[in-house]
Order: sequence, then structure tokens, then C-alpha cells
Amino acid sequence: MAGWLSFCAAFCAAHPKRMGLLAGLILPLAFAPFQILPIFYLSYGLFFWLAWQGRETPKRLFVLGWVFGFGQFFTGLLWVGEAFLVEAEHFLWALPFAVTLLPAGLALFGALALWLWGHLMARFAMRRLLASLSLALLLVLAAYLRGTVFTGLPWNLPAMGWGSWLYLAQAASFIGVHGLGLVALVSVALLMAERAHLRWMALGLGLLALLFGVVRLHGFADPAASETVVTVVQPNISQREKWLPEKREDHIETILKLTQLGLEYAPKTNLILWPETAIPALIDEGTGFADRLRAALPALSAEGQLPPYILTGAVRREVGLTRDQFYNSAMLWSGDGHLLAKSDKHHLVPFGEYLPLQDWLEAIGLQQLVRLRGGYDYGPPHARLSAAGLPILAPLICYEGIFPTLSASPKGVARPDVLVNITNDGWFGNWHGPHQHIAQVRLRAIEQGLPLVRSANTGISAVFDAKGRQLEGLPLGEAGVFSLPLPSALAPSVYARFGDSLFFALWLSLALVIVYLRPRRVAPAQ
Repeated sequence: MAGWLSFCAAFCAAHPKRMGLLAGLILPLAFAPFQILPIFYLSYGLFFWLAWQGRETPKRLFVLGWVFGFGQFFTGLLWVGEAFLVEAEHFLWALPFAVTLLPAGLALFGALALWLWGHLMARFAMRRLLASLSLALLLVLAAYLRGTVFTGLPWNLPAMGWGSWLYLAQAASFIGVHGLGLVALVSVALLMAERAHLRWMALGLGLLALLFGVVRLHGFADPAASETVVTVVQPNISQREKWLPEKREDHIETILKLTQLGLEYAPKTNLILWPETAIPALIDEGTGFADRLRAALPALSAEGQLPPYILTGAVRREVGLTRDQFYNSAMLWSGDGHLLAKSDKHHLVPFGEYLPLQDWLEAIGLQQLVRLRGGYDYGPPHARLSAAGLPILAPLICYEGIFPTLSASPKGVARPDVLVNITNDGWFGNWHGPHQHIAQVRLRAIEQGLPLVRSANTGISAVFDAKGRQLEGLPLGEAGVFSLPLPSALAPSVYARFGDSLFFALWLSLALVIVYLRPRRVAPAQ
């Protein structure tokens, strides 16, 4: 056995780039829908070991960090290519670039972190444990920056190794998703320690997080469900057919019939939730939508009860002097066909909903996936929607649900009673992308201590309570509807009160410990 391990170690040391790429390629198996937690430790453990072997060569470490990141984002984001097949006659040419250039760019964050770590290792002769802890700090900082700069894409963060597991994810209510990622990577660093008793601390850290999750989930009585009944509709309309004019009436009938079916089973529904861009039309511009709504809903409402409200995703237009502006919006309608409130998507998808340098790129013939001249315009963040008899709703349109700050309630903004995520993951087929999406959205409920209701065109639709437990849902690729009373909110969590401040405090505290414990001897210049 010892000989076999020695052979494996020698092979890995002789082929660091290949093994780094392999470690990255398998990492998404630790995320939803696979959730193989040992893969998280195998992948990052091998990566940390390879980094230690080449710790004093920053240029090689940059390459190692890049190939690891490229492998991770290549397999983890391969489903992005499905979006370029929806209208293959227009976008098939871009598919190879999307599935390679996006991972290549995202991998630079980790590569730069490893390059900086290599310079630190060349300067200071740290023991393996301190070196591994410092690497964990730099990697989670790189992940934070990846989710923030250049519009940000906090997809499949290191936290998702733990965040895909309900009990381990509860720590996000205290330190947020980035703090959760730091703790998870610290547990990997502890496994790299030279002494066995220090390696056991990794297990202790995991058990401590597990205990916190048990106490939060089961240690206190849950508040009673609210009196608001919500009905969630999942029409499962193919993205390839969604905007075909000849299919428009069929799509509208599908949504209305599912809505009527839901009201038959839950006639006391107060709020109906439809997905992002549910109706393929400008429904607030006299297209007959209000009349059809009035015809479909009141007769099925409970006796003596007002028709339910409908919150739906829709495209909205504002006519301008030089050009019309279009918005990806959430609209709150009364059951008798009146538009009561609306909010516009703040965080748009680059190349999907707009183009960077829009005018220049359109001038050379490029267009975003929605093929809307000029792209969508963005609205303000932290919108709130409500009406008489409804709780305060915080709409999160599509991938806005993966950004922790968009679910927060900054000073001067009312704390909502429920987070509402409307999305259309039909762009990405039945791959693992929609599973990754909902796993990340669920963390917003845990972080904020708020229930979260989600309607997705093709799935996965669900309702989570304020602790992230799924109460009801519909699987990917099925049409259906379900109803239930809305769960109640909890008191604001520690993370809801302080945001990422505790993450940065934890990060800085660990950095100071490493600085204090580092050897005073300075390594000779290389």
C-alpha cells in the first residue's frame, strides 16, 4: 500500500498540470445535482498538494491555478452551451467560444491567487499548515472578486461543496456564502497538516458546522405559516418555441389552464406566481392580457374572496425619443386585470441580455441571445412589491438569485416578508445547470432567514422555508402547479444584519494569525 501511494505521489508530482486539470474537471461532482462531498476534498486536497510541491515557483503556480480553474468551469458550466442551440441558425458558431473562453476567463482569478501565494512562499518559509491556510484565504478572496468585478459571476463558489448540504449550509446564516466557502477550504487546509492531530481538526470543524445546522434546524420551534396562500405555475414551455408567433396562443392557454387547475385545488389562493417572461408578449400594452385575466380568474375564486394577485415575469417597453428601452420585469397584477406594481431586473446577463460595448459590437453584426436591438436596460436594485393583503415581496429575476447582496435589505430599504425568484432555465435544457442554480438560490433563504418562492418555466420550481428546507416543488422538465401557505420569516439572521462584514472579519483574523505564527526567518531569494 505504501509503495502504491508513493507511486501515485511521484506520478502527480511529475505531471502537475495534468493532475491539476483533472482535479478541476471532477470538482463539479461535489456540487448539485451530484453532491458527492468526498469529491470536494479529493479535488481541493490534490490541488493544495500540487501547489505545495511547487510552492516557490510563482509562474508554474499561475499555470497550475489556471488549469485547475479551467477544468472546474469547463465541466461545471458546460451547460451554458445549450443556450447557443436554442437558435442554432444564429448562434451555433459562438458555442465553442462560449464553453472555452468563459472558463478560461474565470480561471484567471484562481491563477492570480496562486501566483501571489507563490511569491509569499518564496519569501517566507512557512510550514505546510500555515501555507495551506494562506492558500485557502487567497482562493476564497479570489472567489469573492470573481463574484463581484466585471459584473461578477458567483457561480459554483467553493462554498457549494458544503452549501449543497442543508445542515452544513446553515452556517451561511451567520457568515454568508463566502464565509461558508472559507470554512470549507480551511477544513481542506487542515487535512494538509503534517501532524495527525491537526488533520483531525478538519473533522472537528465539519462536526461543529453540522452541530450548528442541527441546532438551527431543530433546536427552535418554527413560526406558524402565514395566512397567504401561494400557487406556483410551471408551464414547461420549450425555449425553442417560446417566442414563435404561431405558438403564442398555445403558450397563453397552457399557463391559464394550469393556473385554473391550481385554483380548483386551492381556491383561497392569494398570490399566483408565474415564471420569468411567462407570456411572450408586451402584456401591459393593450394586448388583451387584462381581459383574459379577468375571464380566467374571478369565477374560480373562493366565495366572498377577491381574485388572487398574479406576479409574473414580462418584457416591458418604454418609448423614447431616440430609441425604445426594454426591461426584463416582474409585474404584479390584480385578478381583475390591473397592473399594480412592477420592478425591472437590475443585474443583467452579459451576452444574454446585453452586450458589453453594445453599440460597437452591434455595429459589427453581433447580438445577444435575446436578439433584442440595443439589449435590455437595467432597473434599480432591491425592489419591493406589495398590495393590499399581500406580504412584502422582494423579486429576484433569473440569476439575480445567486448574488447575496441583491437579497439583502440595505439601510432605508424595507425588509421583505418573502424572496421571490422567477426564472427561465429553459435556455439550459436538462443539464446540471438548473440544479446548480436552485442550489445557489436556496442559500439566499438561509442567509436572510426569509422564505423563498420560485417559479421556473421548465423547472425547478420550489418553495423553501426560512431555513432552506424545501416544502414543495416540481422537478425539471415537467408542467404542473402546486399551492401551499407561505412560510413565515424568521428574525433577521446575523448575516442579514451585518452582511459580509463577518466574513471579512473572519478572513482578516485568520490572516493575522498566520502572520503572527509565520517563521521569522526569511527564505533566501530565488
